[in-house]
Amino acid sequence: MTRDEYEALLDAQGGVCAVCGDPPKGEGTSTAMLNSDHNHESGARRGLLCSNCNTGLGLFKDDPDRLVAAAAYLIRHGSDEPSVAPL
Repeated sequence: MTRDEYEALLDAQGGVCAVCGDPPKGEGTSTAMLNSDHNHESGARRGLLCSNCNTGLGLFKDDPDRLVAAAAYLIRHGSDEPSVAPL
C-alpha cells in the first residue's frame, strides 16, 4: 500500500480505526499509523485498524461466530457484580 492509498483509505474511514473509532496515536510511536487489515484467505484489503483491534481479530481467528459469542459473553457478564464467587 502506498502512502497515498493509506491516506485515501484513512480519509474514507474518517481518520479513525474501522472497528473502535480511535484515531492513530502520536507521531514517532509504533502506533502512529493504523494497520492495513486484510482477509487472510483472499488477501483482499478490508480497512485500517489500530493495533489492538487488528490483534484482537487475529486472536479470534477472524471468525465472526467467535466474536459474536465473545460479545454475548461480555453482555451477560457486563455488570460490576461477579457472576462467580472469587477464589
